[in-house]
Amino acid sequence: MRLFAGPVSFLNARLGLKTRGQKEWQRVYNYPEIGIGLSRNYLTSKSLGNPTAVYSFIYLPLLPDSKLKLNLGTHLGFAWGFNPYNEQNKINIAIRSKCSAYFSLNLNASIKIGQNFDILFAAGGYHYSNGNMKKPNKGINMLGAETGLRYSLPKSDTELNTESVEPIVKSSSVMVFTSWSVKYEATYSRQYSAGTFSTGFYHTISHKSRLSTGIDLFYDEGTLYFTDKENLPKNTLAVGLFGGHELTFNQLSIVAQLGIYLRNPSPNDPFYYERLGLRYIIAKRIIPSLTLKAHEFKVDFIEWGLGFVLWKS
Repeated sequence: MRLFAGPVSFLNARLGLKTRGQKEWQRVYNYPEIGIGLSRNYLTSKSLGNPTAVYSFIYLPLLPDSKLKLNLGTHLGFAWGFNPYNEQNKINIAIRSKCSAYFSLNLNASIKIGQNFDILFAAGGYHYSNGNMKKPNKGINMLGAETGLRYSLPKSDTELNTESVEPIVKSSSVMVFTSWSVKYEATYSRQYSAGTFSTGFYHTISHKSRLSTGIDLFYDEGTLYFTDKENLPKNTLAVGLFGGHELTFNQLSIVAQLGIYLRNPSPNDPFYYERLGLRYIIAKRIIPSLTLKAHEFKVDFIEWGLGFVLWKS
């Protein structure tokens, strides 16, 4: 569709802090930069609107000892200012809500041009989605590049902590997660409830990595939208086996899992599913969880969840 073609311009302002290694995970990742940012996008089509996003970010150094500083960056935040789908704006099939989640993954580099100034370059992908909480939700995906100027304040008196990282103690644990959500199956369908109960075995293999495998039980009223239309037996329960990896930052982890259905009553789903999101361990036992369950990388529903560590070696 021509609606979504064409150049896009945007402005970014960020306030960052270079970590000094006070925490072990900062030394593991070569003293990453963390902070907050504000982005203003000017999209091609007036039917989409011009969203503004506020986000948190982390930049992980890939070449920490090089004159050309190369980082892997990710942004995660909240966006508003869309012109959503409605009776007067049916051409916008990308976003039906005025607000959405914002995510970006990019490579960025900097070259120092003075004592306190750097030229910045970045290229990556940008994504907006409401997590299927309203339909239509094709999402907005963009590839882009940016350049900018960074000013660094005088260096902190806090010394860089260069202590060596302690060898990892490999450990295993059993965790359970439960979540609840709502979703739509079509633009004018009713709202359906959905949820997950997951049990898994998790094994920490390094300061950065945790492997996982387990079983998921899904409750999804959205299957009724299809089974009722096609006179199929009514069933809302699905079962799947998953395997995955977590990129860990001390208590925070980025979750990526791939699952295969053992049983799924929905006639429209593929035989597999994906899960991507964030988890944070509190007091070594309680785990707030925000993940996306998806099919072919299209969000099925948001898993607003809570987990518990049942056993740990």
